[in-house]
Amino acid sequence: MLGAFLDLFRGRPVVIQGTAKIQEGQSKKVDIGDVLAGGKQIVLCRVGGELSALDALCPHEGGRISDGPLWQGKFAMCPLHNYQFDPKTGKAIGRVCKDAKTYRVRERGGDCEVWV
Repeated sequence: MLGAFLDLFRGRPVVIQGTAKIQEGQSKKVDIGDVLAGGKQIVLCRVGGELSALDALCPHEGGRISDGPLWQGKFAMCPLHNYQFDPKTGKAIGRVCKDAKTYRVRERGGDCEVWV
C-alpha cells in the first residue's frame, strides 16, 4: 500500500478502474490517495470520445470543479462562480482566470492510467 502511494510521487501512473463507464459529456470525481493527507482529487471528463483529467481544485478561488454532466457537454464547471474549463487544456472559457491543472491520461481496456 505504501509503495503504491509513493509511486504517485515517482512519476508512475495511477490506475483508475471502470472509467469506460464514463459517458460522453459526463465527468466523475476520483480521489487518489488520502485527500486529507496529501492525496489528490481529480475530475475525469469524456469529451469527443477521449478521457481527460483535471485537478478538482478550481484555480479561481479554491472551489471544487463539479462532476456529473459537463456544461454544454464539453466544459468542466466550478459551481462557486460558474467558471468553465476545457478539460483537455485546462483553459478557462470566457473568463480571465488561471488555467486548471491537467494530468496525462491513457486509457487501457476499460480502465485508465493517470500521471499525477
